[in-house]
Amino acid sequence: MARMSRTSKAILALLLGACLTTFLQSEPHDSFVQPNVSREAASAAAAAALLAAVAMPGAAEARAPTISVFGFGSGMSDAYSQNDNPTNPYSQFSDGTNAVYKLTQDILDKKKAELAKGFDAIEAAPGFIQAKNPMKLNTCLRGSAFYIKSDMEAISKGLAEDRSNAAFAKTREVAQKLGELGAHGRAKNWPQCDKDYAEVQGLISEWKQMVAF
Repeated sequence: MARMSRTSKAILALLLGACLTTFLQSEPHDSFVQPNVSREAASAAAAAALLAAVAMPGAAEARAPTISVFGFGSGMSDAYSQNDNPTNPYSQFSDGTNAVYKLTQDILDKKKAELAKGFDAIEAAPGFIQAKNPMKLNTCLRGSAFYIKSDMEAISKGLAEDRSNAAFAKTREVAQKLGELGAHGRAKNWPQCDKDYAEVQGLISEWKQMVAF
């Protein structure tokens, strides 16, 4: 389908405004009650439509993201990848350039406590794998996977906001393996789920040693 240009959108918006104005200026008929809408309101509506038509990109121009679960995806369709290196200084996920959000020791302590709960939560996964219950496995992972990655990244960076260390890179390995565990659970590939879970715990143990968690 061909994309509608901004000029075409503007022409359509102007035609809409002209029709509205003509309609409101016409004499009311006996069988029709004229709406109580002023000419100023019609003009404002037409102006708003014009601005929206010119400023808003067409549907074909917009990037349609795909769904990624537990970081199992690729490119910018991955919710985790979107937070990799944003330049928004107000985001806690920023790369640190001119960042307004700064980690403090109090925040780190809270994240450590939150992370400990996340690690405890995924320890229920083997039971759901053994029971071959993909729904409960999915619920178990969904409730903790995002916070595990976020908290591990914050602790890995530390107050120095260092993203270049090995612990920070290990965090992404953990998130990726959790994503694979979730995907294999939905596919009911239970032998692979057992392997994924063992690898997840191995990666987490390595990370804990790196940061003395």
